[in-house]
Amino acid sequence: MSYIIATLAFSLLGLLTFHPRFQRLSQTHSAAVNFYLTLVATFIGVLIAIAISNYEAKGKEKRDLIKLLNAAIASVQTSHDYASILAEYESKLTDKQRIGFYDKNPPPYPDFLDNMLSHSLTGSNISGQSLTDLNELLINLKRSRVHDVLLYQHLLQQAKGLLETEIRYQQGHISEARLEASLDKLALQVTQSAQSKVKIQP
Repeated sequence: MSYIIATLAFSLLGLLTFHPRFQRLSQTHSAAVNFYLTLVATFIGVLIAIAISNYEAKGKEKRDLIKLLNAAIASVQTSHDYASILAEYESKLTDKQRIGFYDKNPPPYPDFLDNMLSHSLTGSNISGQSLTDLNELLINLKRSRVHDVLLYQHLLQQAKGLLETEIRYQQGHISEARLEASLDKLALQVTQSAQSKVKIQP
């Protein structure tokens, strides 16, 4: 934005030299005016080049972030699928066999989420709401992983939905307000499902 304002300001200053009120000054000091116009044109060219470069760099950062988000979704989905298989197997065991089952066979944790959040690209480009919710999710995932596998599955599903919503936001398909509303709704749905002990599908 600052580059646009500066470019417009210098363009207007340059146009003033063609105003009838300044015609006499332009003719009297033509060499100085021509030099000034050359400087203005050069400066405007530099500002436009910088603005284009910054725009392209920002676009590349968004594309790279979306790649990270998609990789995180794959990691979360894999963890959810494996946790579902474990839960299915555990449900068929006797009460005695279930004791300490998840201590010996903990569901996989999506480590890529931690790696993604520690990446500088994520910190500087992801939305504030998603960043806050993801950090809370990571804490709850680590707490529930062994002690409440059904809750763990629900939280993984919430993480997947959050990442998918963030991608839509990064692609410009939804506004920040819509993003926040969607994440709040997702968190509420997962909480209600977990409280009712209803299994959710990946």
